[in-house]
Amino acid sequence: MALITKDSEDELSPGLLRQDRDRFVAFAFSASDMLFELEGDGVIVFASGICESLFGVDPGALEGRNFLDLVCVDDRPLLRHALAEAKTGSRINGLSIRMEGKSGPTPSLSLSGYQLSDFEGHFFLGAHLGGPVATDLPTQNEPIMDADAFAARSGEVLANVGEDDTECKMTMIRLGQMHELLQRLDPDSAHRMHVAMGALLRETSVGGELVGEIDPENLSVVHDDKTDIDLLNDRLRSMIRQADPEGRGVEVESTTVNLASNSSDGDTQARALGYICTEFADSEPEAFATAARTDGLDTMMDDAIDRIGAFQAMVARGDFSVAFQPIVDLKAKTPHHYEALARFDDQANGKSPYETIRFAEKTGLIQEFDLAMCAKVIAWMDNAARQGKRYKVAVNLSGASINSQSFVDALNRLFAKHESLRSWVMFEITESSKIEDLQRVNKTIQNFRQVGHKVCLDDFGAGAAAFQYIRDLEVDLVKIDGAYVKGALRTAKSRAFLKAMASLCKDLRINTVAEMVEDEALLSYLQECRVSYGQGYLFGRPSFDIDVFEASPSFTGNNFR
Repeated sequence: MALITKDSEDELSPGLLRQDRDRFVAFAFSASDMLFELEGDGVIVFASGICESLFGVDPGALEGRNFLDLVCVDDRPLLRHALAEAKTGSRINGLSIRMEGKSGPTPSLSLSGYQLSDFEGHFFLGAHLGGPVATDLPTQNEPIMDADAFAARSGEVLANVGEDDTECKMTMIRLGQMHELLQRLDPDSAHRMHVAMGALLRETSVGGELVGEIDPENLSVVHDDKTDIDLLNDRLRSMIRQADPEGRGVEVESTTVNLASNSSDGDTQARALGYICTEFADSEPEAFATAARTDGLDTMMDDAIDRIGAFQAMVARGDFSVAFQPIVDLKAKTPHHYEALARFDDQANGKSPYETIRFAEKTGLIQEFDLAMCAKVIAWMDNAARQGKRYKVAVNLSGASINSQSFVDALNRLFAKHESLRSWVMFEITESSKIEDLQRVNKTIQNFRQVGHKVCLDDFGAGAAAFQYIRDLEVDLVKIDGAYVKGALRTAKSRAFLKAMASLCKDLRINTVAEMVEDEALLSYLQECRVSYGQGYLFGRPSFDIDVFEASPSFTGNNFR
């Protein structure tokens, strides 16, 4: 790079001098090992720094080449996305890319810079060896949004789309054998592939951001109707194959739903998107392929929107019932408390209450329902108290609800008018929706316990996180998953697991509840394992009339009579 000296300064016109000085200010701001000035289309008009040692050519020899050609193929989507963002005024901060060096791909460089409109939209970039230098600023190597964030953000964006003639679609992409590929990659390579995939998909997405990851094998992207999905799949397939040390890559399948045909608000769209994303992630490959050949995804979207509206109306009306099932003290053989169980009208159509609850969880409506359920149980208990009757009742709370501070605040406002009932209402925290922030949730649980509520962890043993939950969440009771209870008399392994879980809880001074107790032989084994409480058809089926259990509380060996 030529320096501006006093002699050369005299030879320059004031305009050129000011332009060069401004250019050097821009480069000084980048402060890197290599400096580049690019035209708006990416063509290099100026280069300086360690280009010769890295590329084997003098910096001047790079002028006229497209900067993208110097970048490794896998990282070009990242750079294209960053340059596009820079055109909107965003600064490129610590973008990690590799260059095509004279001896092959270089180690990661950190790229920073911006676009200046004063220089005909030219980009000024600095490449720094040895990692990011702007650690206090956000990086362009953004991870792909998770399913919840994707659905929520998609709903916000889609709510503002429609005034123009943009036709939005969502494509679900399934990456077969991705789990196997991730086992072949080291963590750094896996991360690099992940962010490159995200950048590639964001190139095609609405607003350059609507890309979501349901799980490692299932991705979603919202795009316009001009997007060539076959080409996108080919590019994704090629990128992943190049990242694979064995060059095998993965199978890439996709299916698309038209979002423009759904006349619903953004919030409902977001919930429906989240639902069909998780449904397709859970579907078998054959079902996925069938939907890709038919209008199955469009139909599922429309059905989801209809079901969401119907469910919200049902919750708003309180149009559901509460049944009660006894949890029995295995020593005293009398009811200790009752579990409140939701019952819906669609059970007549063959749907189980569990299906309806799972739908609420998958669409993000579970918090509304849990609050409505608590309100209905509180009203029932308040009415019973006015008649001189007191019952201990356990209400289920989803992991998604207990994770939400807004839900906890709403629940506390609900109890503010019924403080006397707190010690009579227990909470069963279900594991069907994963709890993310265990430390914060445990603080919430302790606040509940301090004001009188007992807290039970439901379905212990069913999920992979069960033992982490019992380690990090301080609770009063643990309900052992029914699969271990029912299997206790069939296999030695199930008996060993049940006994070990009961023993662990006893050591932790946590009472245990065994569900699905259906015969006396199992009852005897549970007593042998020193399980505290039991629940199941042996003691009584769910009933809308709790007095059938209270009328004759002595245990007969078959049922309450």
